[in-house]
Amino acid sequence: MKIMLVCIGLASLLAAGALDVTPAPVADDGCVRSDATYIGAKSCKKCHFPWFKSWKKTPMAKAFDILKPGGSAEAKAKYKLDPKKDYTKDATCLACHTTGYGKPGGYPALVEGKAWTEDETKRAALMEGVQCEACHGPGSETGKYKKDTPEYKKADLLKMGMIDPTEENCKTCHNEKSPTITADTKFDYKASIKDSKVVHKRKALKKKHD
Repeated sequence: MKIMLVCIGLASLLAAGALDVTPAPVADDGCVRSDATYIGAKSCKKCHFPWFKSWKKTPMAKAFDILKPGGSAEAKAKYKLDPKKDYTKDATCLACHTTGYGKPGGYPALVEGKAWTEDETKRAALMEGVQCEACHGPGSETGKYKKDTPEYKKADLLKMGMIDPTEENCKTCHNEKSPTITADTKFDYKASIKDSKVVHKRKALKKKHD
């Protein structure tokens, strides 16, 4: 329950300059990979169904719904958030309640005075919630590479945009700037990554790719 509350309005107090919360993919030589784009959890599902199925049951998958008017109303009131407000129109919230906000292939950024295109509207629906790529990095390059290279190595994927998530990655959203982070709901990284009700269940791959 604590983690569910932590997810509510996670980014509503983030400063405007902190919207770009997903760490940029960096290769071994220190160069940032700019060609990897977000493709959405439905694409990940094709090869990672057990993980996808487990993730769908977590608060992460439902993070966008919390922003809607009436969503988690009791908890919002507890943390002095307006239960009737539509936080899906608040860019500071969307940064941590969607995937790839404002990035290629990710949830389209809200720009004052600019309406979304038809493509952006469709993409927004696909990138709601904290999906696979929010923690593991954009998957356009790694997905293709793994399909063509069964004996791939993890080091190769890291060069293509994959992120090996750490506590620091999680704390880009789960931090004191969130209105729901208090002494009682302090983010516990070690406990969270072991709790299948918080993140997807951990299942070993059929082959080792170290």
